Amino acid sequence: MKLRTIPSGHTGFTLIELLTVIAIIGILAALIFPTVGKVRETAQRTVDASNLREVVKAASIYAADNNDRLPDPGAIAALYPGLGSGPYAWAGILAQRGIVSDPTFFFAKNDPYFTGAYPAAIVDPANRTTLNSDFAGRTLSFEFVGGLRMGDAPSTPVAFTRGLQVSGQWDQGSGVYKDKGGHIAYLGGNVQFFADVTDVERQLTLSNGTKGASIRQAIPLAAKIYATTPSGGPTVGSLAGTPGQAP
Repeated sequence: MKLRTIPSGHTGFTLIELLTVIAIIGILAALIFPTVGKVRETAQRTVDASNLREVVKAASIYAADNNDRLPDPGAIAALYPGLGSGPYAWAGILAQRGIVSDPTFFFAKNDPYFTGAYPAAIVDPANRTTLNSDFAGRTLSFEFVGGLRMGDAPSTPVAFTRGLQVSGQWDQGSGVYKDKGGHIAYLGGNVQFFADVTDVERQLTLSNGTKGASIRQAIPLAAKIYATTPSGGPTVGSLAGTPGQAP
């Protein structure tokens, strides 16, 4: 007598079916991952813009107690040599006065020169007239304009994403977002993202009231732009300060 086998009803995937599923997953991943990366990048840029806005507010608060003058690294270095020079003095005086003590405000996570670890503090907790050793020497993600007054035009740049050139383009080597653009924060309190030179030319107001791309021509002649220049490329600012330029 011949026994009849009964199908179990459970069958496995064939090789072709498995390969098809893997291919579909691969296609979906290729579509989703770039989108997720772009969303995260955009979100981080929003954080950077918020940090710049807060730094400008802090500089305005500082000015209220200093004859309407925003931080000026040249004057600060003479009074507090321990706060360093250039952009370090700009950040250091705000921390020394207790206005902005959080070092995360001065670094962008998308910055290729950001190490991934924030300094513990801007100034030494034991001696608030001295920079914290971990903050000193770091490549900051922003450039700062020193020597401004609250009476300057609201369209005057106060701080901006590192790497902006006088051409209105961000440098591929030194730019925080490489050559994709950057933020500019103004004395009036607004912060704008500029994607390319045409965008900068349309929005940047020069010191004579005309439109143009040169950040040096958008600040007073007596002001200077301070930056920590990385090895990857030039910045319009410098540690010693790059002066304003007549349009």
